[in-house]
Amino acid sequence: MATHLRKGLERLKQFYIKKLMESEQQSGGTSASELHTLTIRELANLYKKTYPANK
Repeated sequence: MATHLRKGLERLKQFYIKKLMESEQQSGGTSASELHTLTIRELANLYKKTYPANK
């Protein structure tokens, strides 16, 4: 089960990095190497700032 959790977290991290890289290409911001050094929580917070939820 631990390997499933690890794989799931890695997939989530890759999702955040991919989406943030797509948004950064348009705005010219953070590099891929910088994003890979962030934790999942930091990536999630950055993602929420980049793609705010519609209310």
